[in-house]
Amino acid sequence: MKTLFLNCVLFTPLYLEVKENNYILIFYTWLSKLIQNGGLGRDDYLLISIDERTMEYVKTTPKCLAYLLSQLKCPYAFKIFPAPRTILDGMKIRYTPHEFTQDAYLYLDIDVLIMKPLKGILEDTHPEKLYVCTEGTLRDANYGADMSATDDPGYTSAIFLVTGNHTQKVLFRRVDELYMPKGYYTLDQPFFNRVVYMMPRDDKVLTRVHSFNGHGYSKGDTIFFNCGGEPGQGKIHYDKIQEVICLINAGLF
Repeated sequence: MKTLFLNCVLFTPLYLEVKENNYILIFYTWLSKLIQNGGLGRDDYLLISIDERTMEYVKTTPKCLAYLLSQLKCPYAFKIFPAPRTILDGMKIRYTPHEFTQDAYLYLDIDVLIMKPLKGILEDTHPEKLYVCTEGTLRDANYGADMSATDDPGYTSAIFLVTGNHTQKVLFRRVDELYMPKGYYTLDQPFFNRVVYMMPRDDKVLTRVHSFNGHGYSKGDTIFFNCGGEPGQGKIHYDKIQEVICLINAGLF
């Protein structure tokens, strides 16, 4: 079976007290679903990219993290970054290259709940390729704000997969070259879309196993339940995810 390197990002911008960051609780929820459903094993790897302030907080404020980490069946590590000044700066962490020896590198936002084992999608992948997930069109500024408005697909930056270190480096370098504060509502996502359109890509493998806020959900097929919401609004986002978890537990999803 093919192997997977999984990366997620957790950060607190400098203007926010870490103890007020609801994304920490969202991360615990995400990690619990990874443990429950993700199916990662000893040959896979989880990298948690985290800023120094948030790392210090989760180390010194006992909650459930230690137990959750003890239940992982795969090796894991934290990679610590300087505390970002803004949310846009924090989002840039996701475009940090990481060398990997596994067959594929998967990035997931922590509001993308894992509903089924992750590695099934790898059987449909090929070396040195980029896999992205359709969510709208480029007429929607959430995706196409940095491009011409067309009916071509818009891609979420919350989920993407690459099957080679070279492809990953090219993707991240090109996003970094575009990255600047332009006031986009979805922050980095328009830059991500612009770069994706510069590269060979597959938008079928991930899209068919993705549900955005329940739309297109299939109990038989959905792996990624994307609880996308208002960027940076942690309390609103956390409350929404807890409602989704209740509906999952009750059998709706």
